[in-house]
Amino acid sequence: MDLKGNSVTWLGHGTWLWTTSEGKRILVDPFLQNNPVCPDDLKQPGPVDGVLVTHGHIDHIADLVGFVGESETPVFASWEVGAYLIEQGAKAVTQMGIGGTIETAGVRATMVFAAHGSGIGDSEHTMSEGGGAAGFMLHFPDGLVAYHAGDTDVFGDMALLAEIHSPDVAILPIGDLFTMGPERAVHAVRLLGVKKVLCGHWGTFPPLTGTPGALRKLVPSDVEVPDLEPGSTFGASA
Repeated sequence: MDLKGNSVTWLGHGTWLWTTSEGKRILVDPFLQNNPVCPDDLKQPGPVDGVLVTHGHIDHIADLVGFVGESETPVFASWEVGAYLIEQGAKAVTQMGIGGTIETAGVRATMVFAAHGSGIGDSEHTMSEGGGAAGFMLHFPDGLVAYHAGDTDVFGDMALLAEIHSPDVAILPIGDLFTMGPERAVHAVRLLGVKKVLCGHWGTFPPLTGTPGALRKLVPSDVEVPDLEPGSTFGASA
């Protein structure tokens, strides 16, 4: 999969690690030590230049504070999730909202809507307010545009996001139950107009039954939907 000199590694579930063509590294939704499918050699992925957070669910931020530690690694999250992370000890959090754009590691990242929840807490029954869920449109220095949908169902304004950002590749959740499954993700692919799709948020736990193969059977033949497993890398270093 050609990503214009950039590469991305799936660490399992909703966690992805980008390496830009300039050698910078951006981690999306750090679920590492507590991630049952993250390869052991990636549970400590090393220093990164920025961390993006899509929402406050435990399977997306459980390891964030421990990962950034006492460092000044920039972290970008919604106002509500950011407030929680600051309270937990993260040092360099930028709080932002839907439609806002920041730059980290040379990449312009715009926070966009996602159809999902964002409650914060490690209990199944007690959660704190986490604001709205989000995705990110990433504009890389060499021209690549990647859409990280976060956790979401398909929604009609994906067509508007495509009109504004013209993404080259989409990273979509397809596990079903908590996000869209393949039968709904095919409509996301159509609305976005992308020809490259990477699938996440599947296979981590038994209820997450969607697979890349199931989506591949539904999309047009010119849409690339590769098989992958945790630790798979696509792009420059693949």
